[in-house]
Amino acid sequence: MALTAVSLLLLSGCSVFAPQDPLAAQESTGLPEACIFPRQGDAHQWLQAATQVVEARGYKVRESEQTLGVVTGERKVDQPGLGAISGPFGSRIGFSVGYGVAAGRGVGVGVGNDVYRDDPISFERISLVAPDERVRVIRDEQVINQGGYVIDARPQNDSDSCRQIARQLDAALAGRDPREVR
Repeated sequence: MALTAVSLLLLSGCSVFAPQDPLAAQESTGLPEACIFPRQGDAHQWLQAATQVVEARGYKVRESEQTLGVVTGERKVDQPGLGAISGPFGSRIGFSVGYGVAAGRGVGVGVGNDVYRDDPISFERISLVAPDERVRVIRDEQVINQGGYVIDARPQNDSDSCRQIARQLDAALAGRDPREVR
């Protein structure tokens, strides 16, 4: 009997210790304190102000949902100079032979080396989320090379930026231009 009880406990795994609502916002989100602050205004006013702030920061709004209290934006930024690196497999050397007919005949031979590749692009995303009376600012960045591979990805949730976003939201709710807030 004891063996059966122990077996059932082991088979159930960690689900016994899981919270009741897996979709509930957890307090330990890993966000800095400055990235969670009280929401001002009603849901509609806040959504309009959040949209203004996201656009004022140079992002293109991709999604917004009043019921969920979410505004998400993204922007692409070239990373000049980062393409001048060796790839994971070293440089590739190409060889080509061609034949052409124009006002005569010719054969061409070319050798190429792509050590210097196109510059990668940084995709930055920002989400202002306020499903309740608190706003959460979530930012991340992914750097993707010309081959489509992610070469760097990390959250960009810093306290100074979050404090500035909070000031910009307050300004937008007061009818001022959020771009004027520093």
